[in-house]
Amino acid sequence: MSVTDALNDRALVLVLQELTEEMQSAAVPPARLTESEARASLHALTDGADVDGVLDDEASATATARRLLTVMLEDSDTAPVAASIAADPPVDDQLAVEAAVTGIVVLAAMITWLQTKVEIKIHRKDGNTEFLFHLRKSAARPQTLRSVTETATQILTGNQPPQL
Repeated sequence: MSVTDALNDRALVLVLQELTEEMQSAAVPPARLTESEARASLHALTDGADVDGVLDDEASATATARRLLTVMLEDSDTAPVAASIAADPPVDDQLAVEAAVTGIVVLAAMITWLQTKVEIKIHRKDGNTEFLFHLRKSAARPQTLRSVTETATQILTGNQPPQL
């Protein structure tokens, strides 16, 4: 059984939440996105893959969270921190996780993971929002953006194996 599969749903969400906070505090300040901008940026990055509603119900959000944590545990940029937190999950007294909370945690973790690979720039003009994705220097392999895009799509849809 994998580390990710061994976590109950609440522990999984708490691990992603702590991992996101840890990564954001240790990194260059990430782009500040509203929830709708974060969702729109994922839609733009995944080239219109069917990701609408993926984070809006408990089962989908939890499945997405498991795929995301699996990728974060295998990714050299995030594995050391992810493994440490997943091995000793935070404890919480709440008995249940609301789907909306799970979706928001997964959305924040997904954007944080993406920002280890790409810089997300937002341009707002005349009521339109445009997202630009620039590779970080540490992620400068020629296929990195394609790989990140494919992995993000797989995490959100569960349709194809990640290719890191």
